[in-house]
Amino acid sequence: MNRGREFISNTIILFFGKFATQLVSFLCLPIYTRYLLTTDYGLIDLYQTFITLLIPFVNIRMDVAGLKFLSENRNKEEEKGKIISIIVSLFLISSFVSLIIGVVLSFFIHIHYFWYVLLNLIISSASIVFLQMLRGLKMNKEYSIACIITSITLLIFTMLLIIVMKMNAKSILIASSVANAVCIAYCLIKIHPKFDFKIIKESKTKQIIKYSTPMILDASSWWIVNVSDRTIISFFLGVAYNGIYSISCKFSNILNSIFLIFNMSWQEAIITHKNDPDASMYISKLGNEIIKLFLSISLIIVAAIPLVFDIAIGKDYISSYNYIPILLYSNIHSIISTLIGSILVVYGETKTIAKTTLISAVINIVINVLLIKYIGLFAAAFSTLIAYVIIGFLRYKKCKKSIDFNLNIKLILIYSLLFLISSLIYLYNYIITNVINILLIILCLIILNKNSMNYYINLIKKVKKS
Repeated sequence: MNRGREFISNTIILFFGKFATQLVSFLCLPIYTRYLLTTDYGLIDLYQTFITLLIPFVNIRMDVAGLKFLSENRNKEEEKGKIISIIVSLFLISSFVSLIIGVVLSFFIHIHYFWYVLLNLIISSASIVFLQMLRGLKMNKEYSIACIITSITLLIFTMLLIIVMKMNAKSILIASSVANAVCIAYCLIKIHPKFDFKIIKESKTKQIIKYSTPMILDASSWWIVNVSDRTIISFFLGVAYNGIYSISCKFSNILNSIFLIFNMSWQEAIITHKNDPDASMYISKLGNEIIKLFLSISLIIVAAIPLVFDIAIGKDYISSYNYIPILLYSNIHSIISTLIGSILVVYGETKTIAKTTLISAVINIVINVLLIKYIGLFAAAFSTLIAYVIIGFLRYKKCKKSIDFNLNIKLILIYSLLFLISSLIYLYNYIITNVINILLIILCLIILNKNSMNYYINLIKKVKKS
């Protein structure tokens, strides 16, 4: 299978799992906004924000280690057994330590639903590790099935607990924990790990720890860039505003959710072809095609949201509409920086990853704190955008030196101008202007993507035949 067909094939397989996850996320939105108060939902969203921060410390990035080391040893059965045993052992030790710390903290810190939060943290951390081990073993179909099972379970328990049993916001944490537990069970059945502590080698354990440890800092810094806004909003404006901002992020994160599928295929493509004679040219071409695709998707999203927003969202959250374009454009730059970051990770530039993310995280916090009293939620949106632009610039500067990766800057500027025009029409929010907006975007995208569309259509046809 050639490189293009291989990339498309992996993307199609992974699409179904991630699509199910995103679909359920949006199916749950009307339930949350109609049955839960803004303060309750804002509080749980804040807890989930901190869960996101703590997951890398609980699983000590064994998810990243599992993907890398299992990918490199897919044809070595004995080596795979060692790696799985080491990763699971290290995770169990880390989880036990995290549980002890959580129990101790419960005596000094009062947090609503504390035990539900702690349980969700540990189970979510475990499911991420096992899912990435499936990918490392090249079990992409099983990975997608696991995501689908998790999504269906989450939707069923969300409806049962909130609509039928009339439970409060803690039901979100319960449903998430149950869904992730089911995911872990499925992964265990498929992996069939043989835990044998006798085959654990000290040298391999040190190698895995050395690789994964710097990624903890990177993940925690990403959290600061991504969701420190929620903490600052809750402190300065209140949890109700955090709930409104969270809904804005749900819409803008559609782009990131779709990108996660391509990013997984992108990572595999870099790992597989990094030693090819034309690796630099291939990676640059594929990277620019992915960026072009998501710039196009962002234009479609910003034009389509006005048609569905009032239907999907309750009246208490209506003001979240105003912040979506800025956050959506922020996610474009998040995608660019993540694409470049994946290249740096594969080529061993993990220190650069951590350094650039940390710098952007600090800038994000400073700008947010300085402006939030004056422009409210717009401060959080603008600080996130600036942080992503900076991290992308710093990583690109390093990546260009390392492997001669070249971004199509002209393309990005053209699409950015189109996005600005479409966003201004979006803010008017009249039926006629919304329809005109969609028609103009479709026309522009057909003109700009004619060659790319023909290329991908032909590739998909070849994948189907094979």
